[in-house]
Amino acid sequence: MILILSTPNDDDTNIVMEHLTMLGEKFIRINDLDLFNGNTKMYYELSPEPKLFVENIFFGRINLSDIQCVWYRKFGFFDKFKKKFRGETNVEMLEYLKLEYTTTLDLFFDFLKDKKWLNNYLKVKNLSKISTLIASQKIGLKIPQTHITNHTDSLNPNESYITKSIKDGTVIDVGEKTFFFLTKEVNPKTMARYDHFFPSLFQEKINKEYELRIFHLNGKNYPMAIFSQRDRQTGVDYRHYNYSKPNRMIPYTLPEEIDEKICRLMKDLGLDTGSLDIIKGTDGEYYFLEVNPSGQFRMTALPCNYNLHYEVACTLKKMNT
Repeated sequence: MILILSTPNDDDTNIVMEHLTMLGEKFIRINDLDLFNGNTKMYYELSPEPKLFVENIFFGRINLSDIQCVWYRKFGFFDKFKKKFRGETNVEMLEYLKLEYTTTLDLFFDFLKDKKWLNNYLKVKNLSKISTLIASQKIGLKIPQTHITNHTDSLNPNESYITKSIKDGTVIDVGEKTFFFLTKEVNPKTMARYDHFFPSLFQEKINKEYELRIFHLNGKNYPMAIFSQRDRQTGVDYRHYNYSKPNRMIPYTLPEEIDEKICRLMKDLGLDTGSLDIIKGTDGEYYFLEVNPSGQFRMTALPCNYNLHYEVACTLKKMNT
């Protein structure tokens, strides 16, 4: 039996489940929030030996000892869970609840640690943007010049930089306003009036020919070119979507050397799947930016006619033996 660990409203999970059904595979899906909102009951017993059962109206009661393989799609996003406590709980209580939440998930994962995994949770949990940049340099991939600092002394006032989250970008609601933490362009001259600021990540702004989004699955890359530089709104980050005039997105063939280095990087990181972002600069170089193990891949599959959801389902079918 296949266990899918996901989050509500993830369309990629839904489509893979449709393929698994057509392939005749037995599977169950648990969303992270389901464990804490009552939709899925969980029973964890410690004696005489550890046992873990889950139960909901879709699949009944299941002993997770019967699971053969686990797809760690998306799971454990406390930011979505804490919205239920907005206006009712102070910061200290939220930190306590988060610790209880993550500790419960650790017990859950530990019980499943000896199963076959499509993206092992420990590899994903321990991944960081900075360690990934360091690993990519070691295998010969170029990266933009990168700084983490709390002042502008180390930045060239005559250069343009982009800034983004050191960990993961998110969405934060403050009152009636919503703030999206995406990539932004900054100039040190405009920041000179600040003596210091919160530690932040800066990278040199690469003049790009186009962006690449690459979905990786078990040693094979599925690249897509995004012509985001043709639109001022998406020029710095294509995720500033222009819905009235979408970016052109087409299948792409990577140079063999870059393709091999990406596969090596994913192997070194211990990741079976992930969405990688790379910039093709106007200087002809390829610049690695980051990898998201849980990145949505429908955006790559549909424009490029890559049958990625079927491929993921087939991978799970092979593991479920």
